Amino acid sequence: MPLDTVLCVDTSGSMAGRGMRELKEACRTFVAGVRETARQTGLSENVAIVEFGNQVRLVTPLSHDYGAIEQAVTTLAAGGRTPMKQGLLKAMGEIIERGGVVTVRDTQRLAPRVILMTDGVPTDENGETPEARQAVLDQAVALGARWRECGLPHSVPVACVGCGDCEPELLETIATNTNGMFVIVDDVTKLSTFFRRQVLLTRFE
Repeated sequence: MPLDTVLCVDTSGSMAGRGMRELKEACRTFVAGVRETARQTGLSENVAIVEFGNQVRLVTPLSHDYGAIEQAVTTLAAGGRTPMKQGLLKAMGEIIERGGVVTVRDTQRLAPRVILMTDGVPTDENGETPEARQAVLDQAVALGARWRECGLPHSVPVACVGCGDCEPELLETIATNTNGMFVIVDDVTKLSTFFRRQVLLTRFE
């Protein structure tokens, strides 16, 4: 059974220019790494894309059709507010509907995960507000400590990737609260090789 990963990507207006270029490159780097892992080891990883910006939508559902996923990345465009909470909620919905937990060598259970790519500044109808930030933190708790209440198969770690002129404080908090990690955009390869590294570790336990 493949590992399930949802790329939850910020396509708001604040990502225009450098931020969107870095985000698309990070997505391409991630998918290329997953594809290479599958080629070398036979370890497939299902990937979905959720975007939040002008609209909050599931761009591609969980699958290992990496060509279709790469094509979808090229269609992403920046615009609108930053409804980060709604993006995380949509990602959670995709995991509830199609995700699962992978058991590696009968010893280690790997949960579905979300990779949040953003500049770290959520907004609501009133702009950048404490309420918008708190709503994102509350949604992170739903993915983490409150996963059973939400119908998730397991607690879901959120790996946060800072893009553009990133404000890292919120992303670091999300990562900490969900047992995820925070990386800068240049370190996305660490995320795409995660499945392979976890399987290799079990072989030496």
